[in-house]
Amino acid sequence: MTLRINHISCLVTVLLLASCSKEVTQEELIASAVKIKLDQWKASRLKDCKANAYIKAEDYVDSLLLVTSLETKLDTIPKPLKPVRPPRPEFKTKPDSVLVDPIYKKDE
Repeated sequence: MTLRINHISCLVTVLLLASCSKEVTQEELIASAVKIKLDQWKASRLKDCKANAYIKAEDYVDSLLLVTSLETKLDTIPKPLKPVRPPRPEFKTKPDSVLVDPIYKKDE
């Protein structure tokens, strides 16, 4: 029981000391708010810069890996050439065995 009373009395004492602190002016509140906003802006700007730096570094490393992989290709056997198209065969024409009479005769 006495332990509980001691804790309560300590808590009341701490609260009284905290409430007796000096008064804060409007300018100090504004300055602290501006400082907090500025710190947040700097942190977000630094985060964005780091992200952009990582993206640029990844692109650079990827390009280096691509260049080195192109130089050391494992497939060194060239592809075979396209085959040449053979010439078209010549077909023999058969003579017409059917004679066609003209429909309109000029003589008559």
